[in-house]
Amino acid sequence: MVFNVRAIIEVIGYPESHVNKVTKKVAENLAAEKGIIISKQDITNAEKVKDTIHASLIEVELKINDYSKLLHFCYDYLPSSIEITDTEKVSIANREFTNGLNDLLAKLHQYNLTVNSLMDQVNKKGKLTEYKINDPQPEKEDEIDLTKG
Repeated sequence: MVFNVRAIIEVIGYPESHVNKVTKKVAENLAAEKGIIISKQDITNAEKVKDTIHASLIEVELKINDYSKLLHFCYDYLPSSIEITDTEKVSIANREFTNGLNDLLAKLHQYNLTVNSLMDQVNKKGKLTEYKINDPQPEKEDEIDLTKG
């Protein structure tokens, strides 16, 4: 099933020049995606939203060739808003739906591994700080390499 989609992708950061550069790169990457055709695109220049933080928007209308690619678009580009515009009811084959769910689970597992790795690094850094305060020369087995994740 082909999906006609309207989406808004927001890029937030600083400085303003970096936000504009990243926005342009995101739009280029989206244009190069196989299985996604851009029907319409509007890109705004970064505007100051708070203190030094800037934001820009990419508003797009897309044709996405299947459910799995639609999910990948959502995972990879994290649109702040998405709307399927061409139908009231979505009907997809069981296999396509199952493949999409498996892709979702794979992405969730990937995020889980990343979060656990970051938490492990934070915990090790706390342990390292504790050693620096209490014991400037930790034992060999207690040494921590913060460059590995």
